Amino acid sequence: MTASKGRFAGAALLFCCAVWVLGVQACGSSGSGPAPVPTSWPMFHQNPQRTGLSPFDTSTDNRIIKWNFATADAIDSSPAVGPGGKIYVGSNDGNVYAINPNGTQKWSFATGDIVRSSPAIGADGTIYVGSFDDNLYAINRNGTQKWAFATGDNVASSPVIGADGTIYFGSDDANLYALNPDGTQKWSFATGNAVRSSPAIGADGTIYVGSSDNNLYAINPDGTEKWTFTTGDEVESSPAVGADGTIYVGSADNNLYAINPDGTQKWAFATGGSVFSSPAIGADGTVYVGSVDNNLYAINADGTLKWTFDAGDDVDSSPAIGADGTIYVGSRNNDLHAINPDGSEKWVFVAAGDIESSPAIGATGTIYIGSFDHSLYAIH
Repeated sequence: MTASKGRFAGAALLFCCAVWVLGVQACGSSGSGPAPVPTSWPMFHQNPQRTGLSPFDTSTDNRIIKWNFATADAIDSSPAVGPGGKIYVGSNDGNVYAINPNGTQKWSFATGDIVRSSPAIGADGTIYVGSFDDNLYAINRNGTQKWAFATGDNVASSPVIGADGTIYFGSDDANLYALNPDGTQKWSFATGNAVRSSPAIGADGTIYVGSSDNNLYAINPDGTEKWTFTTGDEVESSPAVGADGTIYVGSADNNLYAINPDGTQKWAFATGGSVFSSPAIGADGTVYVGSVDNNLYAINADGTLKWTFDAGDDVDSSPAIGADGTIYVGSRNNDLHAINPDGSEKWVFVAAGDIESSPAIGATGTIYIGSFDHSLYAIH
């Protein structure tokens, strides 16, 4: 039931569950007090800059399946990990699920359609998530609705929360929205097509988001345009912001772009297929991104290739990075890959369906990932 540089499969789950000790993270459960509780993975790609870099070590080579949690349809949504180690994830069955650290259900919240958006957790524990019923929902920690904000089309974009509590997200109605914590609209910014990219926030408060109109937009905190960067095809990839302010984003024109804070191109790196994966940035500045040419790329900060990893099928999943440098990414051939910093394979977990969800990393080093086999997996 362990794997080091090997393969292990979801079919072994029932036996593996016997080794799961109930309540490992229960002592970290959040109380009812008003103080914000630290979270290990509070939103898509961990932080508002969307770097995908975890502060927690994941260096163990001995991996078992703690549990899997079954929903009624595929999981495209990427999980978030909140106070007390609780996991939140959407499903194509129309529900948002809150899952205890031992894999049992805490609650489910029904929206009116597919939930492909990934939840974001506010400082007070409120969960924000979009649905294909055209709404962004704010859900209380007990699973009840706080409010819903209606847009003009599907919400596949994953929200990001600013330092002042403003919630930013995109909609297929071609707008980026900024909402106050009470659910009222602060402003909206119109692009030329669907906004499925998830916005990132720079150190100066600038919001960056891609659009299917082929552009990456930089938007000031007051909702005015700072600049626009045009690629050769739609931008569904979510931008990531480096420590020096460089913005990295993929495009369906097969390129990963590095863009200076003033909106000029720093470099472009050509892959062999569309880049829907969102880039992650390692502690040393290495940029990791997947492509539908079946590869995960590691690219140096100067735009040169460090290495490629053949995942065996399209990589739409966005990589996550442990504090030890291990990179985790899913692929459409049912695999979750763990890759060493030198590009060699550490291990691979085989689910029973495609993995387009992006991994999240918990405080104990547990990896959470969704699959088209209707399951969320916890792997430790």
